[in-house]
Amino acid sequence: RGRGRAGLGSLPFPRAARASRPMPHPRPALWALCLAALPPAARGNFVASLHSNFVVNLDFEGDAGGDSAGGLPDPSDEDVHVMAFAGGERKFRCRLPSASNGTASGTPQDVGKVREHFLAAKLAPLRGQCWKQAKDYWSYDVCFGRRAVQYRPGTDSRFSLGEHVPEADKLLPDGSVRELYTGGTDNRTLEVHYVCGTSEKSSRTFTIEEEKPLVYKVTVSGPAFCAWRDSDGAEARDGQGKVLPVSSMLEDLRGNCLNLTEGWWTYEYCYPRGLTQFHLQGDKRDPEHTLGTLDRSDSPTEPDSVRMDLVRLRPSISPRERRAPPSGHWTLRQRLGGGTVCDETNRARMTMMHFQCPPNWQARPEPRIVSISEGSLCEYEVLVHTTLLCGHPRMVPTLPRGKEVIQCVAEPRPA
Repeated sequence: RGRGRAGLGSLPFPRAARASRPMPHPRPALWALCLAALPPAARGNFVASLHSNFVVNLDFEGDAGGDSAGGLPDPSDEDVHVMAFAGGERKFRCRLPSASNGTASGTPQDVGKVREHFLAAKLAPLRGQCWKQAKDYWSYDVCFGRRAVQYRPGTDSRFSLGEHVPEADKLLPDGSVRELYTGGTDNRTLEVHYVCGTSEKSSRTFTIEEEKPLVYKVTVSGPAFCAWRDSDGAEARDGQGKVLPVSSMLEDLRGNCLNLTEGWWTYEYCYPRGLTQFHLQGDKRDPEHTLGTLDRSDSPTEPDSVRMDLVRLRPSISPRERRAPPSGHWTLRQRLGGGTVCDETNRARMTMMHFQCPPNWQARPEPRIVSISEGSLCEYEVLVHTTLLCGHPRMVPTLPRGKEVIQCVAEPRPA
């Protein structure tokens, strides 16, 4: 678009891959092959969403069977997708591995790995942080997942409260987490309790107590440590019975803005109020457009009250990650309306914000805008990655399970 219009210019958003060469008919009826060597699909973007850790079985004659009755898989099943191979000449119904039909064995070892995976995801936003607390004439530094110290400012008095013992971490049924720190000065020990509650800076819990001589307890509140069992995961209750909406998981973004520059335009999202688009000329923003805002609306903006929906992420919203493994990954969605009036439509611009736990959450990436697309004139879709959401059971990426099989059965040729 020209510089005078608030479009996305020539941002590179890939489309679904197309077949580049025909696939020869195999001699055996059932052919197992690695997806990395598979030609792209001729129709739809399903193949583009798959990952190289999958093996695809193509049954050209239907001998491998489909559903329990021996026919084709039911296309109405949410785990069944239609794919086209052989240059688009043959269509197959393919069943994806899922949480219900995957290869995980459900052994105690597997359950333990899943719990360990989820526990680490809950703590990801706090790893690498050190919080300070002053109490009486003592000060405390608590470095989550590493160590804690007690000291008196201006003096040489300094005591270790212990080093983190990872194998002692516990994930409790109510979503809370406990950590143990041992080996402190004079055998001091510390237990950190992460409990369900707000993360809003002026209201969150961060307390330190010496429960008995040389034994300390730190309590930290945050929505990542709630169970999220109410309203299909959209609500939780803290220890006092206060209801927290799922948007409360993003409260640590409050007061911060995320920026992304693509070509001529810069985009800025400030939680929770809105998204703007501007061109920066020196210190001036000219032109500047509001792409969506909560201002002048009846939507609440106070802490722990922002309206958002828990939804499945459509592949088209995440163009840079279409090769991620299929999963039931959920995101938070926020609608922002009331933007600058669009010249082409004479309507206010609007944006759908999508917030997602990143697939690489273990690396503790900073919150960032991953992609922006303009699906229709002056209507935008924005994807934000933040580890703040990884503590929710529906939004944490599933634990990788290695090679998995996708079974595909050919549809009958047209008569």
